[in-house]
Formats: sequence, C-alpha cells, structure tokens
Amino acid sequence: MSEPIRVLHVVGNMGIGGIETLIMNIYRNIDRDKVQFDFLIHNPTEGEYADEIKKLGGHIYRMPVLRDKTRTYYWRYFEYKSALKKFFSEHKEIKVLHGHMTNTASIYMPIAMEYGNVKCCIAHSHQTEATPGLSGVVTNILQRNLENIATDYFACSEEAAKWIYSPALINEEKVKIISNGVDVNKYHYNDIEQKKLKLQMKYNGKIVIGNVARFKEVKNHTFLIDIFAELHKLNPDTVLLLIGQGELEKDVKKKVMSLGLSDSVDFLGARNDVPMLLKIFDIFLLPSLFEGLPLVGIEAQAAGLPVLAADTVTKELNITGNVEFLSLEKPAKFWAQRVLDIVNNFSRRDMTEAVRLAGYDIKETAKWLQKFYLEKYK
Repeated sequence: MSEPIRVLHVVGNMGIGGIETLIMNIYRNIDRDKVQFDFLIHNPTEGEYADEIKKLGGHIYRMPVLRDKTRTYYWRYFEYKSALKKFFSEHKEIKVLHGHMTNTASIYMPIAMEYGNVKCCIAHSHQTEATPGLSGVVTNILQRNLENIATDYFACSEEAAKWIYSPALINEEKVKIISNGVDVNKYHYNDIEQKKLKLQMKYNGKIVIGNVARFKEVKNHTFLIDIFAELHKLNPDTVLLLIGQGELEKDVKKKVMSLGLSDSVDFLGARNDVPMLLKIFDIFLLPSLFEGLPLVGIEAQAAGLPVLAADTVTKELNITGNVEFLSLEKPAKFWAQRVLDIVNNFSRRDMTEAVRLAGYDIKETAKWLQKFYLEKYK
C-alpha cells in the first residue's frame, strides 16, 4: 500500500481552541491511510492535542515565534524566514499546505513553494477582524497580497471570507466555505442526563451559565464577568463555568475575586470533555468582540443550548434558531435580565439532527476535505 499524502497545517499551537479543535475533528474522521496531517506550530509549547496527534501518526514541527511580545517592536523576521527555508528544504514530502495563520501566510507560503515541494497553498480565514493594536495593523499589511500568493481560498463563513478576500474573488466563487463541523453524536441531550451530571458536579438546583474560550481580549471576558455579576444579583442560584486558558486568565480571576464572586465562578481550565460540560450548561454566553464562525457556538447548539451572543458575531452562527444576538452597547444589567428571560422560557431538546441537516456534521466536512487534498496532491 502506498504511503498517505502529508498535509501540513500551519497554526499557532495545538492547544484546545476553536481552530485547533476543528482540525482535530477533521483529523479523527479522515482516512489516515490516505491522508496524514503534520503541524507547523509557532509557540514554545505544543499544546494539549500534541499526544493525540502523535498517536494518530502526525508530526509536530516548531518555528521560532515571529513577534517577541516582551519587546514592543521586536520581530524575528530574518530568523523566521531562515527557519522556514531550512524546514521546507528538508521536508520535500509535503505537497499540500493548509494555512490557518493568514497573518504570516505572505511569508511562509512563497518560501514553501520555492524551497519545498509544495504545489497547493490553502489560505483559511477564521476571523472577521484583525486583533487590536500594532499586531492588527501588521496583519492587515501582510494579508494584502494573500490572493496572489495562495493557490486556494477557504473561509469558515461568508463574513470571514469578506474580511480577507476581495469581492471579485468571492463573486467568481473561488472561495470555499468550510463548515466548522462537529461530531454531532457526542452532543445528544436529555433532561435526565443533565440532572445526573449537575448532581455529580455539585451544581444541583443551579442555573449554569457557560463560556468556552481562550482568555484573550477578543473573547471579552471582562464584560462577561460584569454580566454575571448583575445576573447573580438578580438570582443568587446561578454559577458561571469558564472553560479555557490564556494570557488574561489571572486578570479575570482578580476581577472575580474583587467582585466577591469566587464561590460562584469556576475556572475549569483547558478541557477535553467539552461535550459533556455543555450538557450541564443552561445557556451559552458569547459576548466576543468579533468572531469568524465560532466552533463552540455550533457545539453549544448541537448540545441543545440557547446561545446569547454579541451582535458582532456573524449571524451565520444561528443554524438552529436558538441563537439570539445582543448589542455590546447594552449594559451588563440588560444582558443579565435577558439571560434569565431566555433560560426561564426555553424548552431544551436534542438538536443533533438539526445541526447535521444544517451541514455541520464533521464526517461530511472531513469527507469533502479528504477528496480535495487527494485531488490537489496529484
């Protein structure tokens, strides 16, 4: 039997985040005798998925971090390029590159094609805006020429496509929308199971508010805590579960402590049992400053949850009719009251079939991508 083709995913790291979870969902569902994934990461740590990747047959390669965050304007540009040239010169087995880091694609894609054996460079947009500050400015500059560098163009939503690609490219139907699929079978919901799980985790009789996100500025945890503070005043039988890790986690914990909410806010860290935890939630809060199409929002709907999201999140998220969008200009107290209104009037039921019919079954996403990779490898 011939060797599987090797597809290189270019990412920050392989920790538990939306993009990384999507890639792993695909990886678990492709035929790995035909297609294997490797990962080019840009972080000192490999991430929580590293062990599973290696068990599945993938390799993880590390690049130097381009921007040194400890020094305001220090970018390791020449060191980064040199490392890329060496890597692609040594790994001629890679012919398909799937770039999830579009901010530096204008650097790594030309090098991959010149120094390596890469014939297909996929740019995959997962966002609708650049990150704030200097990093965002640099990102916008680096992405201007992306259409002339990549060979293929993906986006997680129409809004994510519009952010990075020109109207001409979109109108010519050259941009493929790749559904942020989930393994729907993991999210089946019933009331009896939720009651058992709540009892096991000592949340019995509580309204459980949930959020799954990295602790970084765009996820807007500060406002999320403000909302919960107001909510807890309205109903003390409420708890907030925060799943994830990140650079702002300590700051958020300090705020929780200063508001006297430590007994009602649980920081659960990075978890690999998110489908189970979603069954415990009564509502999913998503007050992000912006999102492409958040995978956790699809997961939450698959688990039968109502979702209250900021109106900065793409409306394409609402695939079940159970997502409501609210302006971030509304005060935290308004959000809190809306949370209670939704929870008190929502009749939760299994939504896995609705998510499948909406095109978000990961098995279908994986099947399509596998065919795409194999055709590009010829």
